[in-house]
Amino acid sequence: MSQINQIQEELRQIEGGRFQTLANQYLYRRYSLNNIIELGSQCGTDKTTTGVPDMYSVGENGHYLFAAYTTSNSDIRNKLLNDAKDCLDRSKTGINPQLIDRIILCHTYFRLSPLVLEEVRAIDPRIEIIGPETIASDLDGKYPALAHTVLGVPLGKGSFIAPDRFIERSLNDRFSTDLSKLLMHRDSEFSVIVESIEQNKAVVIQGQSGSGKTKIALDACLSFSKRHHWDLLILDSRYSSHLDDDIELILSESENIILLVDDANGNLSLEHLLGICLENKKLKIVLTCRKMHRSELTAKIGSYLNFREIELEPLTAENIEAILETEYNIKNIALRERVSAIANGNLRLAIMAASPIADGNFEAIQEPYDLLNIYMNSALAGYSSREQRLAEILAIYDCCDLIEGDPCYEDLLGLGYDDAEIRDFASRLNDQEIVTILTSAGGVLAIRMEEQNLRDFLICRHFAKEGNGSFADFILHTAEMPNAPYLKAAKSMAEVCGSASVYDYLRRECEKAWDEIKNRDERIADQFIITFNQLLPVQALAFASNRIESAACADVSEEILGMNSTSDGSMPLHISVSLMNSSEYSQTASELFVKCVERGTERAAEYNWACGQDGAFAYDFDRTGFDLENSKLDALAQKYQQSHSRNVAACLIVLTSSYLSSRVQRVRQNGITYTYNTLIFNFTSELAELHAHCFRALSVLVETEFSRQVRSTFRQHFSFYGKEPEAEHAENMHSVLSMIEDLFPKYISEDSTIDLSCSLSINQIYETCAQNPPLSLDGFRQSTFDALGLENSESLVEKEPRISAEELPLERLTEALGKLAEDYEISDKEWESGRAIGKVLLEIAKRTPDTASSIIARNIASSPSTIPVPYEALDHLAETIGRKVLRNELGAVIDVSDHPALFDYLDLLAIKNGPDKEELDEILARLDDGRTHLCLEDLEIVEPKHPGYILKYASRFSERTHNDGVWRFFGNCGDEKRVSALDSYFGSNPLPAINLYFLALEGRPSFDYNLAFLRCLLRLDSSMIDRFLEYAASLDYRQRHDLLRRISSFWTVQDNRAWNLLKALIDEVLSEPLGRFEIAALFPVRDANALSSDIFWERLEYIIRERIADANSLDRISWALSDCNDEARVRAITLILSLDKDGISINDLDLRRSSMSGSPEKGFIPAKLKEIEAIESIAAQLPAGVEYLKHREWLLKVRSSIERDIEDEKWRLFHGRQ
Repeated sequence: MSQINQIQEELRQIEGGRFQTLANQYLYRRYSLNNIIELGSQCGTDKTTTGVPDMYSVGENGHYLFAAYTTSNSDIRNKLLNDAKDCLDRSKTGINPQLIDRIILCHTYFRLSPLVLEEVRAIDPRIEIIGPETIASDLDGKYPALAHTVLGVPLGKGSFIAPDRFIERSLNDRFSTDLSKLLMHRDSEFSVIVESIEQNKAVVIQGQSGSGKTKIALDACLSFSKRHHWDLLILDSRYSSHLDDDIELILSESENIILLVDDANGNLSLEHLLGICLENKKLKIVLTCRKMHRSELTAKIGSYLNFREIELEPLTAENIEAILETEYNIKNIALRERVSAIANGNLRLAIMAASPIADGNFEAIQEPYDLLNIYMNSALAGYSSREQRLAEILAIYDCCDLIEGDPCYEDLLGLGYDDAEIRDFASRLNDQEIVTILTSAGGVLAIRMEEQNLRDFLICRHFAKEGNGSFADFILHTAEMPNAPYLKAAKSMAEVCGSASVYDYLRRECEKAWDEIKNRDERIADQFIITFNQLLPVQALAFASNRIESAACADVSEEILGMNSTSDGSMPLHISVSLMNSSEYSQTASELFVKCVERGTERAAEYNWACGQDGAFAYDFDRTGFDLENSKLDALAQKYQQSHSRNVAACLIVLTSSYLSSRVQRVRQNGITYTYNTLIFNFTSELAELHAHCFRALSVLVETEFSRQVRSTFRQHFSFYGKEPEAEHAENMHSVLSMIEDLFPKYISEDSTIDLSCSLSINQIYETCAQNPPLSLDGFRQSTFDALGLENSESLVEKEPRISAEELPLERLTEALGKLAEDYEISDKEWESGRAIGKVLLEIAKRTPDTASSIIARNIASSPSTIPVPYEALDHLAETIGRKVLRNELGAVIDVSDHPALFDYLDLLAIKNGPDKEELDEILARLDDGRTHLCLEDLEIVEPKHPGYILKYASRFSERTHNDGVWRFFGNCGDEKRVSALDSYFGSNPLPAINLYFLALEGRPSFDYNLAFLRCLLRLDSSMIDRFLEYAASLDYRQRHDLLRRISSFWTVQDNRAWNLLKALIDEVLSEPLGRFEIAALFPVRDANALSSDIFWERLEYIIRERIADANSLDRISWALSDCNDEARVRAITLILSLDKDGISINDLDLRRSSMSGSPEKGFIPAKLKEIEAIESIAAQLPAGVEYLKHREWLLKVRSSIERDIEDEKWRLFHGRQ
């Protein structure tokens, strides 16, 4: 029975009290009510009581929503009529009916007559009637959790559970703590998390193992759920193999759901889940994960959603002690104190250990492992020592396949375990949810460890505590395996059981393994030493130094400064950045870092990681100063002064940029475990000193090739929006500036508007802080002030000084032009200075029209680059002195070939005002320079008085042009007037337009993006098809593919000439040996409208019938359609097979998608299941008859092949978990 049918059946049998409970919550969600008062229900029960209405809600405007409910099936008409009238009866409600905005009548009578519906609604237009069909549909699609809670309808296939069931499971799980206990000593964190859920789509709570992430996340979600009447669901993927189905079934349409994903780093369809969360605006998600998995998890979430991350710090020993006393009744003070101190913030560890030894001897407890050992020994009491040893081997490998060659299986056989014994024990552990087992299609049993806490304990016991195996040997044995198991085992020991003795053990074992590992493959050695560099600092530094010495040197400075991406793939940089945080080895690591930078042995992205926000700051944020950061700056600055290395300069610029941003991607290495978090530093005196130190370091680059960049950094850092800075910002900036006043002459040394603007900003900062301005402005000329004022008047940001061109005398205007032209060379000032130039030249033209043209000419001719054309000034002068005079005066000074845009505008002025023959001839003559000047739209002005001029212009243009701008002649293909112009002016002779069209394609292949010009030219000249085929054949693969994809839009174009071109291309591609790689581009596989149109299927059938005897062509057609939507794909394959009665295409057609989407967690299994559904649909739609038996037999074979693929995929995924 489907879920909606189950809901309808429950509504058919529901009693009155339970229906009122359901209806109250349903309406609360459906109408997003802020409050409800239940008059018809007895508080805390499912019993009814007398009340009119049964429920009401008061809106913000003081008006009411009334609701009445009935489960009557005998006289539904009268019951609804009476309920409606009662709600409008002031004597029964005490409320003026004018204050009622909506009256809702809910009932459980199926198939209500429309006559009854209309009769009741006729009483008052505010009445709404909601029946069981509507309620069932909403509960199924929008509120499945409500249907589960009130009606007991199962939630999909078991991947999501209600909070009470989640808490119940915690009580029965021997390896987790009781979630029903009170949350204690987390008030501030709890408030932050609840507020974060309120304000964000997604919240990530990360922290060390046992810190209480699950408990606080659950309580915060319950608080939000209760406050807003949202439904809380918990993802329980560990107990369900149908997660992807449930995500679609439960979450895609649901409203007002908050989802808790506990241990989100586990095996779940995270990307599928995030995709649904992105699309569903009424869904929130809270995720927890261990600190060691935070980086990978947040990277995935960040690619889909904006989220808030919260790190849950470990509880203090005092808080743990209090929880043990109040919640777990541990009265022994000495026990509480010892357990709390050793647990090191791991509440779960303390709880697990304290209860079993409440009355026993606890003097032997010395470290976290001892606490875990006490509890785990109790939990494992039912297993023999031989079984526990077997479990240890499973834990250290994480996965085991019972097949020859599997390292875990071979170890177990070597220890004397036989296959039957292993299978029997694995089955028992599977029943207790400690492991998961899977049998492959070939009968091979796979075992995977699931219980993280037990796994961590067994690994530490096996290696570090009982010496059942050598970790050094394990490293050497597994180092070359995918996702080397030793890495995960080491993290478990360090994260959960970390203590001085455990770290000493790891250090000794790593030293043993390193002697051999360092001589192995570079990737394996790098992975090992990066992971364990803090345990083996001397070896790591020596290894990195040797790598740097043996690598080739390179200048990568330009790539460093021009690249935004980062990569932490460099072993030498990774080690030097890590060990610079070690007080003992910081100096050596710093020297190694500078050496690596100077030689340029690594990739630019890796230097950006080391000097960027990931690696720039020290790992320890509990300190007060920035000693390490300052020493890095000094080391790079000193090295540059010695070597003048461009690599050092580039890294110094990147490093200072990171420090000046005061933003860090927090990185911390706890032994072998990295954790990350984004941190913004508060401004302090220490940070001010660091910023000042940055500018001292950068000052060594001021007189070098990097001068422009470092000066720009200085100016930008001390800039602000508005006329004056905010007081706090000014104080912060002043604290930095006051320490580097001696450097001002280095950074501000030119008579330029940018230096003047910077000086004014610094002086304003001092004045805001009630300090005397430190900079004199006497060195700046008046023209610099004027240019800056003119630019500021055009700025979109409020800046001072501001001055308009109308305010300045003519002499100052002309002097300012020079400065404005200089600024036009600076990209940051191009827009403002360009507009200011236009305004100045217009003002000059207005004041002195007789001399303005010569001033314009001199400024344009003397400008180091092409300044913007002063359109307004030219318009004004054309009216006052005449366009011919203006052209002659400008042409006498300015070379036409150097400033074509200027003379193009003068041509336009002539065209707009009626050109004479001389001017028209001159316009034609200018085409001899091979450039693109005027467009078809401009020339249309001329055509009425000079018929044939457009054709003459286009002919000459097509013969002379040799530039990439020909496409501008046609204009916008989306403008119907531009397309119709081709019809109007080239109908008698389309050749010039055709020639220009192909020249335009050479310059910009996508200019005719909707192919409107092409369709027009096809109508004008039938030979256009052959010409176009030649052009398409000349393109490279990428360009040709893009063109064919756009041509595929002709499938649904009614114009037969356009279809003939598409058909010619299809015939060509189907006949070519390599046509298989192009055919898909000619089909509208992504256009749902095209795939649903009759004309597409008519034309497709025509092509199939034409090639029904050519199996190769049918295969290519099926390939082309293999990536469209399932409905169209099924229809296309069915059409081919139906027309191919002889079965020529069997074994050749592509029945499966050419590409599939999957996830790391579920692989392609969901997509392959849809493939099976598609094949079943094809078989069902094939015509009946004996001639199609071979077709159906083939479809069954393909289905079996996919099913085998699915089993193989399950096997692969089972072993691919990180």
